[in-house]
Amino acid sequence: MKRKSVFAIAMILLFQTLFCLGEETKTEEKKPDPWHFYGSVVYSSRTLDGSVVDVTQGSNGGFGSMIATGESMNLGTSDSAMLALGVQYKRFGFGLNYMPTSFEGQGYALVAGSGANAGAMIKTPLNTDIDVDMLLANIYYNFIQTPDTIFGIGMGLGQTSIDLSIVPDIGTSLVYSGTQPFGFLNLHFSSCYHRFLYGFSLNGLSMDIDGVNIVYSDYKVDLGYRVIDKRTKVDLIGGYRLVNFAIDLGYDSTKVDTDVSLEGPFLGIRALF
Repeated sequence: MKRKSVFAIAMILLFQTLFCLGEETKTEEKKPDPWHFYGSVVYSSRTLDGSVVDVTQGSNGGFGSMIATGESMNLGTSDSAMLALGVQYKRFGFGLNYMPTSFEGQGYALVAGSGANAGAMIKTPLNTDIDVDMLLANIYYNFIQTPDTIFGIGMGLGQTSIDLSIVPDIGTSLVYSGTQPFGFLNLHFSSCYHRFLYGFSLNGLSMDIDGVNIVYSDYKVDLGYRVIDKRTKVDLIGGYRLVNFAIDLGYDSTKVDTDVSLEGPFLGIRALF
């Protein structure tokens, strides 16, 4: 009687074990969803540095008729949001990034003198309004893609909308409004360790478009913490971004050489699902 009871118990345990193994196999065989989506909103405070040189054709490149820098224009900071959206299928992805920037200030510029002051640079008060909207779109491929680490490269197209109004008390005002397209290459890395996040991304390229020379580089460092780690993941993120943009703008009889940088910290939230 005892042997039958032991045998019955053993058979029950065996069937339970086989059932559990079958369930685990089903779980392991279930393939993850190949589609993923993400979006982020971050608040950023950026400063502008660099130089703006207004050169008329009549000067033959001898010296600029007006020279102003980020420091001399006294622009302060641009406080606004940066937005990012993206979709990924397996290792391939597509992303959009939008960064609006606006500055205004009252500072000074150096302008070329005329008459008895010809050849000299004269300091003059300056009113400045600058609006730069940058939109980036890129496609990428992740060579390394694990649950915790991603490393990939990509390429993309960007467009910068520029509105300049630089008005000196002495000399000719510089007013420009237009858009400039450009291309770039991308390198990105991100990793997660016990919910702590870290990563970086690099964009950059130098190219000529319709006689306009554009040099663009974009460096971003990310740190963060994963507050929700389920099918939908939510991260608190922060970091620092530096964008360098040099462009030669030509219109009418004027050539404008700009070589500026936008940089500052950011803090916000990101969702992945």
